[in-house]
Order: sequence, then structure tokens, then C-alpha cells
Amino acid sequence: MKKLNGLYLITDESLIPEDNYFHVIESVLRHKPQFIQLRAKNIDKKELLHKAKKIREISGKYDVSFIVNDYLDIAIDSGADGIHIGHLDDAYLKIRDKIGLSKMIGVSCYGDIDRCIKFSELGADYIAIGTPYFTKTKPERVKTELSQMLEIVNKVNKTPIFAIGGIDDSNINEILDIGVDGIAVINSVFGKDNPSQSALELVSVFNKRI
Repeated sequence: MKKLNGLYLITDESLIPEDNYFHVIESVLRHKPQFIQLRAKNIDKKELLHKAKKIREISGKYDVSFIVNDYLDIAIDSGADGIHIGHLDDAYLKIRDKIGLSKMIGVSCYGDIDRCIKFSELGADYIAIGTPYFTKTKPERVKTELSQMLEIVNKVNKTPIFAIGGIDDSNINEILDIGVDGIAVINSVFGKDNPSQSALELVSVFNKRI
């Protein structure tokens, strides 16, 4: 039964000032999004674990689910609520075995309906689909048409679906009208001058639709 929905925040090391890092994280989490994901590429593992443990602490204060992108050891060692994986298709069952049934596994499925069905049947806790719009994070990503996303929503009905890719306050309702359970964002919060206010505005959209 679906229970995960709402705003899913994903960090970007290039957008969050190091000298203000955890203050920015806390400023957005106080608005209670559903998720915060630590997504950090090419970072020292010791620093990554430090950030993961600190975000785990902050997210716990606001009852926000904390997810680590890709790094299973960091997810486990930091006490995260789960892990998000991309192209690690064949590793899913191994990851589930190591992280346990009480933790979440989210999977990027892009616009691939067969992939969505596969991971839904495997028991993924949520899937991410997109990108519907241009995104600075992955400008080379092939666009996923809204019609494709609608088909996925209609065929995958037992797994929560989060849309990702260029979503902001100008198009969020168009995406939610498709029937996805939530949206994942990076630039439309952490790329703004006031991330806290931007997070509040997006969370408010969900609150108004309840």
C-alpha cells in the first residue's frame, strides 16, 4: 500500500556552501519534506560519512527520511533510512540482503516502463522516473514525455512513484496531475537564493492538495 509521498530533496555539493552546509540542510528540513537524500560524487569517504551522520541527526529531529545515494557502506554506517541506486540492477537483491528489510531501497527508473515494473515486483520501496523537463544536474538526459510518465503511473500501482528532472514551482502541479506520489528536486531548492523558502513553497503545494 502506498504511503510515501510529498517532497523529496536531493543534495548537490556544488550548490550548498561548505561553511554553511548543515545550516542550509536544517533550514529546509524544518519544513518537513518526505525525504532528504545525500547525493555526493567524487568526495572523500571520511567526509561523506561525517555528512551522512550529521544529516541523519538533523533529519531525525524533524522526522524526515534520510537516504544515501549509491554508497551502501555509508548508508549502513550512518544509520540512514535507506539507499537510492541507479544502474546497479543486478545488485538489488544483494543490497536488500545487506541493508535488511527494515530499510528502504529506491531505484532510478528514468522513462523505462519495463524497469519500473521489474523493480516494483522486486519490492523497491519507491521508484524515481523522469526527466520531464530540462535539468542542470543532468543536461544530457533524454527527456521522458509526460505521456510516458502517465503510462508508468497507470501500470505501476503498488509502488510509490517520484518524478524528477527540472521540476519547480512553475510545473509541479502539471506533474502531480499525472498521478505521481511525489517529486524529487535539487536545483529548485538548493539552487535558489533562499533554499528554506523554496522548500516551504513546494511542501505547501502538497499540503494544499491533501
